[in-house]
This record gives sequence, structure tokens and C-alpha cells, in this order.
Amino acid sequence: MTMVESALRGTYGRVWLEGEEIGILKSINLRFIPNYEDVIVGFTVDRQAVSIQYAGDLTFCAINSISSELCKKYLKNTNLRFTIECTLCDPSAMGREESYTINGVTFDEFPLANWQKGTLVEKTFNFRASDIVITDLISGE
Repeated sequence: MTMVESALRGTYGRVWLEGEEIGILKSINLRFIPNYEDVIVGFTVDRQAVSIQYAGDLTFCAINSISSELCKKYLKNTNLRFTIECTLCDPSAMGREESYTINGVTFDEFPLANWQKGTLVEKTFNFRASDIVITDLISGE
């Protein structure tokens, strides 16, 4: 397979929330963010890692009114945590998948309505998480 044919595309992404498929994945941006504190060594300032955080945003074409349901669940328990599962499957990667389970998810906001005449309904959720488990990686082998 040539390099061009091997380039991954996000054409076949799927996303689940609490085990329920909630939409057709348009994009996910998942980040591992180290947090540092300054340490003075002699006359220079270096830094020491003290913690990490996981953050991201998820955009999908809606297939139901999941935002309204999430808002209701949140109002019943404002310390509620969610689990997101997402999968990328690309036929050019020999049918392999890349999958993540994102645990301890808290959302920054719940987008209730975002409609435009003649276009697909898309929703974007910004979130933080307490743990990420890589369940599958596309290795290129």
C-alpha cells in the first residue's frame, strides 16, 4: 500500500455516551495536558510536572435530542460523570479501528438547540475527563 492510500481519514467515526450511540461522529479532539510548577534551580527557572488533565471537544451529527436528556440528568445530580466511547474505522487501514473510552467526563455546557434550515443538526460538547483508556490503535502493520 502506498503512503497516500495509508493516510487515515475519519470517514467512519462513531460515538457512544453511556453505551448508547448518540450520533455520527464529525470530529473529536482529545488532549492530554501536563500541568507544571516552576522550580528555581540556582539562578534559572525550570519546571516540574505536578499533574495531568484530559480535555476535549466532540462534534457529531445528532440523531436524537441527547442534549435535553443530559441536561435533565445533570439537574438531578450536578456531580454526574459520563463515559464517552469513540471509534475511528478506516477501510484503507486494512479494516482496523482506533478506539478510546473516556471516563469521568464532565461537560462544560449542554448545547440544547443549534438548528439551521436545510442543514444537518450538529452538536459540539466541550468536556474534561478523569481517565482515558486506549482500547484499539491502528498500528500500520
